[in-house]
Amino acid sequence: MITTKGQIIDINGKTEWLLFHRLTKKINPVDFLSVTDSIIQFPNFLFTVSFFILSFINVDLKMKFILPASFYFCGQMIINLRIGIFIFKILNVPLMVFQKFSIYIMFATFLTAFFFLNWWILAVIPTYLVIVYVSVLLLTTNDKRFYLRYWHKSIDNFQIYKNNAFLLAYKYYAAGNLMPASTSPTEEETSNQDWLKPYNFMRAHWDEIESHFSNKAKVYWRVYLHLNE
Repeated sequence: MITTKGQIIDINGKTEWLLFHRLTKKINPVDFLSVTDSIIQFPNFLFTVSFFILSFINVDLKMKFILPASFYFCGQMIINLRIGIFIFKILNVPLMVFQKFSIYIMFATFLTAFFFLNWWILAVIPTYLVIVYVSVLLLTTNDKRFYLRYWHKSIDNFQIYKNNAFLLAYKYYAAGNLMPASTSPTEEETSNQDWLKPYNFMRAHWDEIESHFSNKAKVYWRVYLHLNE
C-alpha cells in the first residue's frame, strides 16, 4: 500500500490491506491515507514549529537545538506507542497543511532562523539527523524483533515507523466509526479473505481519486492495480 504522498506501508502483506478494507467501508481512502501522511510528518512538524518559535526567543543557544530535538523524540514516541489520538484531532488542519508543503515550510524556517542565528543555523542539520536516527532506532527495536519472530520478516526501522503511523491512523478512525479495535481478522473476515478486496475497490474507484495522489504514488498504484496492461 502507498499513501497519497508516496510513502509505502508494508506490515505483513495482509494486515495493512485488511485495515484498508475496513476503512473504505466508511471513509474515502484519500482521507485516511492523507491522515497517515500527516502522522508520518508529525515529528517534523513539532521540530520545525518549535525551532521556528525558539529562533525569536531569547534563550540559551543550546536550548534552541535541544528543545526541538526533544519535541521530535516525543512525536516519535507518540506514533510508535500509538497514543495521543486527541492530539491529531486538534492539529488535524495544521498537520494537513504541513504534510503538503513540508519541504517548503522547513526550508523557509531554516532561512528565517539564519537571520537570528547566523552560521549557528548549520548546527540544526546534525541535530536533526542525530535525533531522527536515535529516536527511530530506539523506539522501533521491539517491533523489529516482533516482525522477525512472528512474521519472519526483516524490515528496516524507518519502515516500521511508517507502518506504526498507518496503524495509528486506523486507530484515529476506528473508535468513532465503530470498527474493531483489533488489527487481527475476525472469523468472517478470514473466511471472506477481506484483505484481497481493496484491489477491486481501488480499480473501480481509481479514476475518481487518482488526482489526489503524488506522481510517485500514482505509479505504484497503477502497477499494483495492473492499469497499464
